[in-house]
Amino acid sequence: MLEVACIGIDHHRTPVDLRERLSVSPARLPEVLRTLRALPGVEEVVVISTCNRFEAYLGGAAVEDDALRAMAGLGGLCAEDLANHAHWHRGQAAIRHLFRVASGLESLVLGEDQIVAQVRGAYESARTLETTGSRLNPLFQSALMVAREVRATTALGQHKMSVSSVAVDLAKQIHGDLRQARLLILGAGEMAELSVHYLLEQGVDRISILNRSSERAMALANYANATVWPWSELVPALAAHDIVVSSTAAPHLVVMAADVRAAMAQRHGTPLVLIDLAVPRDIDPEVAGVEDAYRYDIDDLEAVVAANRKLRRDEIAPAEALVDRHVTTFVAEARPSRVETMAGVAAWFDEITGAEVDRLAGRMGLTDEAKVRELRHGMDRLANKFRHRLMAWARERGHADAERALREILELDKS
Repeated sequence: MLEVACIGIDHHRTPVDLRERLSVSPARLPEVLRTLRALPGVEEVVVISTCNRFEAYLGGAAVEDDALRAMAGLGGLCAEDLANHAHWHRGQAAIRHLFRVASGLESLVLGEDQIVAQVRGAYESARTLETTGSRLNPLFQSALMVAREVRATTALGQHKMSVSSVAVDLAKQIHGDLRQARLLILGAGEMAELSVHYLLEQGVDRISILNRSSERAMALANYANATVWPWSELVPALAAHDIVVSSTAAPHLVVMAADVRAAMAQRHGTPLVLIDLAVPRDIDPEVAGVEDAYRYDIDDLEAVVAANRKLRRDEIAPAEALVDRHVTTFVAEARPSRVETMAGVAAWFDEITGAEVDRLAGRMGLTDEAKVRELRHGMDRLANKFRHRLMAWARERGHADAERALREILELDKS
C-alpha cells in the first residue's frame, strides 16, 4: 500500500475567513512545500490551494498531529482551533479523496471544470520543485486520468460550470435581467475571464474592467468589448456600476468600506451589489454595513449551489462508482513490486519527455516559462497515454511475467 496521507480544509467544513489564512500564493509555494516536507517521516509533498480548499498530500509515514501543527503554523493559526475544521485521510481514504477532488465531486459547484487544471497545476509545481516521487507521482497521474474519464463518460461532465457561473446566477437572482445592468469586473485573471464569458452569454453588453495591470485589463476588454477603468478611479467606477464581481489575486483587501461609502454617496440611494469571489477576500466585510450596498462572498454562493446540487443528484452516483472502481484498482496495484515498476515506468517517461522538452525549447528559442510549461504539459499527456497503456497491458496479462517484460523492455534494472 502506498504510504500517503492528506490533511486539509475546504468549503464543506471551514468558513472563508479561515480558508483565506491558508491561501498560498505561487511565490510562497516553495516555502510551504519545504516546511511540510521537513516533517518527520514525510518524503514527498503536493499542495492544492484554491479558493475553496487547502490540502497537503504527504508521501511517507506522516503523523497527523505534526501535519496539523505545521499547517496551522503556515496560516498563523492555533492547531486546536484548526483541528475543528481540518480533515485527515490516510492510505486508501486519501487516494479516494484525491480522486473525488480531481473529479469535481468535492467542489463547491458539483463537477466544476476548473479543479482539474488546479490539481494538475499543483502537481506540476511540486514536480518542478522536486517534492514528488514514487509515492505521489503515480497517485496524481492516476487522479488526473480518473478526472478525465469522469468528465468523458458520465453526465457530471456535460455541464460547464464554475464558481464564476454561479456568481452570475446569483447576480441574476438579485438584479433580474442582467442586460439592463452595468457590470464592473475587478481583476483580469482566469476567474475574471470566466465571469466575463458567462456575462456575455447572458447578453450583458455594458461591462467594465478594473485591474492594477492595464495590459491584462486591455486584453480582457478587447475580448468583451468592455471599457477599462484605471485603478486610481476605483470609487468613481464603483459609483458608475450596478453589480461588481471581484476576483483579484491580491493578498489583502482592495475595496474598503470607506470606498463603498464614497461611491454610495454618488449613487443617491441606488443599490450596489458586490460579489467577492477571491480568497483571500477582496472586499472588506464591513461593506455589509453600508446602506444600500449588498456584499456577498464565496460562502454566500451556497444557496445557489444547493439548487445546482439538487438538480444534478442523479449524476453523482455513476461518477462516484467510477471513482471507487479506480480506487480499488489503484490499491490493488500498490503492492511494493507493482509500485516499484510503476515508479520506474513513470521515471523512464519523465526522463525522455524532459530531455525532449529541453531539446525542443532550445531549438524553438522558447524563453517564456509559461510556454515551456505548456510544451511540457503536452509531452506529459502523450507520455501518460503510453504509460497507462503499458500498465493496462501488464494488468491484463498477469502481474509477475508482464512486469518483468516491462522492466526488460525499458531496461529499468540496468545499472
